[in-house]
Amino acid sequence: MTTQVQPRDMTINANGINLHYLDWGNENAPPLVLLHGLRGHAHSWDDVSAALCQDYHVLAVDQRGRGDTDWAPGGDYSGAAFVADILGFADALKLDQFTLIGHSMGGRNSMAFAARHPDRLTQLVIVDIGPTVDPAGGQRITRELQEVPEEFDSLEVVFEYMNRQNRFSSERVMRRRLQYATKQFANGKIGWRYDLAIRDQRRNGTAAPAEDLWPLIPNITCPTLVVRGKETDLLTPEGARQMVDTLPNGSVVEVERAGHMVFEDNPEDFIAAVKGWLLG
Repeated sequence: MTTQVQPRDMTINANGINLHYLDWGNENAPPLVLLHGLRGHAHSWDDVSAALCQDYHVLAVDQRGRGDTDWAPGGDYSGAAFVADILGFADALKLDQFTLIGHSMGGRNSMAFAARHPDRLTQLVIVDIGPTVDPAGGQRITRELQEVPEEFDSLEVVFEYMNRQNRFSSERVMRRRLQYATKQFANGKIGWRYDLAIRDQRRNGTAAPAEDLWPLIPNITCPTLVVRGKETDLLTPEGARQMVDTLPNGSVVEVERAGHMVFEDNPEDFIAAVKGWLLG
């Protein structure tokens, strides 16, 4: 999947921090904002962004503590802080109404934003996350975050380590994910680009408690698509169905050959499903 379109690296101050984002051009098209997951970054969406930027003004955001965005003051990675960032970002760019797509942590942030600011969204896509998750999947992610080494001898060693956890993503996608998720330290080692306070909070139990989003779901009034990876261990079929039953205007689609990282595991089918729904 290749494209000649290249995004512009942009930064805007919103909610008191510098938010980095990728602007894929087409400024006269309807705006579409992309929010990555816990360990993701704006480039996680590159295949999706390239496929949608002919029809939308695509803006892929590095959320606080990730990529090239500022780390959170005081280690504030609460849901309320993320929602305030989305609102600040939209206000700073004068996005009166826009489409929002969020994966995992970004999906939770998207749900909370959509419920509190329903007038700002035209469409919402929630990717492989719900108000509650399968405990096995949640424990897996926490365990991976807790156990991952802080430093590696080379990017190739990072790839070998992380690829052992990968079931579906292509080598191309995995290498891109890790290229933008890591950086070189002064000692020559390769380490993680995200704020390690995020990992430490998971290790010592000081992470902000997750808000119960179920009471908010009925407040999401825009058309909403729930996307579930057929092989995911995070969002159960029952959880996805409950979301659709609770949403005022919800539907669900499953993507074959995909786990939790749906749009990286099977980008072709994910793009086909989401683009068909958005433009249908």
